[in-house]
Amino acid sequence: MTISDTDSAAVQARYPQLTAASTISIQGQPGSFHHIGARMLFGDATYLYRDSFREVFDDGKTGKATHLFLAIENSIAGSIIYNYDLLAAGKIPIVGEVYLRIGQHFIARPGVTLDSIREVWSHPMAIEQCRYFLDTLDVKIMEKEDTAGSVRDLRDSTRRDVAVISSDLSAQIYGMNILKPHIETDPNNYTRFLLLSARPLPETDPTLTRKTSVYFGVQHRPGGLVTLLQEFLARQVNITKLESRPRVGSPWVYDFFADVELDAFSDHGKAVLEHVRGYCEFMEVLGSYPDLSESGVHSAKPQ
Repeated sequence: MTISDTDSAAVQARYPQLTAASTISIQGQPGSFHHIGARMLFGDATYLYRDSFREVFDDGKTGKATHLFLAIENSIAGSIIYNYDLLAAGKIPIVGEVYLRIGQHFIARPGVTLDSIREVWSHPMAIEQCRYFLDTLDVKIMEKEDTAGSVRDLRDSTRRDVAVISSDLSAQIYGMNILKPHIETDPNNYTRFLLLSARPLPETDPTLTRKTSVYFGVQHRPGGLVTLLQEFLARQVNITKLESRPRVGSPWVYDFFADVELDAFSDHGKAVLEHVRGYCEFMEVLGSYPDLSESGVHSAKPQ
């Protein structure tokens, strides 16, 4: 995958706040999908490459980064559950989302053949996206912190029996060879990323759909959750995502994250959320934001 200046320029034309003067914290190394997705927004900005999502949020809390860019779910492997906990605790607003087409490639040292591979390294989410291919091999699978970081580690090793699942850009950066391209289980393999920042993105196009993410708890009783969901239905608000997380200190009690097609800044959105809040023990709005994939990024949201 190559990244051109036109990718970020198209987005920045609409959202001039996303400039190369920004500092963006991401989980992963150069060539990771976080790096690819963030560069499509910011171009040649300053990137802080972190080993964990917790470190990414720490960069936001301490002010080291102006923006955080993190994956939240994949169309094959599902949600990155622990990032929901970090969203709830971090209190850093979501200001945008990006859908990125993910191509996973089987990468090894130059000159290595497929039949010599005995071990595979990659991030757990990348591994899950390629299970069908991996099930055809007799290999040991090793989970690592990062896809591109694994390619770098392979370059720095002497191993010739190891392959890595990662992006084609990471193979370019670290001088490795693609043994087999596009090993993802489904060609419609997308990851949804969230952009977080204390700096809002004012929307100049009122026709563009916004999504609102909320974190809430309901009374632990029969019908507590369904009653709340019916309030969204009664107001013709579509819920696109619902995720539960255990409430720490209260075994078998759960709080929830929901994404709804609603502009929380509009009068209608404010009225809907104020009404729904009456059915909650608590409700926090994590952000109300546009799909930045619709602003010129060529890996747009799947239909």
